[in-house]
Amino acid sequence: MDIYMSLRIKNLKICMNRQEIMELRRLMFDKIERQLHESQRSEDFMFYHHPDEDRIVLSHALFWVMSRPLVKKLPELKTFLLLRRYQEEMLEAYLTESPDFAELLRYSNLAYEVLPHELSLLINDSVKDSAVRHLMAVAVVSGGYGGDMSDDQAYELLDNIDFHYNKVCCRPIEQEFPFLQKLVEEEGRDLF
Repeated sequence: MDIYMSLRIKNLKICMNRQEIMELRRLMFDKIERQLHESQRSEDFMFYHHPDEDRIVLSHALFWVMSRPLVKKLPELKTFLLLRRYQEEMLEAYLTESPDFAELLRYSNLAYEVLPHELSLLINDSVKDSAVRHLMAVAVVSGGYGGDMSDDQAYELLDNIDFHYNKVCCRPIEQEFPFLQKLVEEEGRDLF
């Protein structure tokens, strides 16, 4: 439970300068990382078997695109919304080669690891059950598919992530959406 409380601290309206906020965020994620390492083996982390950092970025981009329709269905899932925010910031940092990229990737990875724990707490809520199950399947597919696809396809998708009206856009991933949706449906059946 400490993990979820730590992630929600972001919602507090605190009068702090940017450096203080960045330091608080870093400390919060340090604590989350320690708790995750105490509760599971490194081999069980979602991106442990990904061949390189680019594939992890691709998995995040896939999740970011595939989970967009669920934002309005699950507005109370703070970890989910925070993950999407960090993913977008991380993708922007990746594209601009910002020095903040490594830190934002770390935050995205940790929030991705925490998400299934939050979802498992909601799985029996019949009102949100199908959306939560769908989000779980999206997380599994995007995490796995990003690491497993061919090098050529992975780098083609990564090379075509760009900006459109000052917003990160992933047109090639959006074009893959019908295929990815079939994978999510299959995973949803196998997952539960």
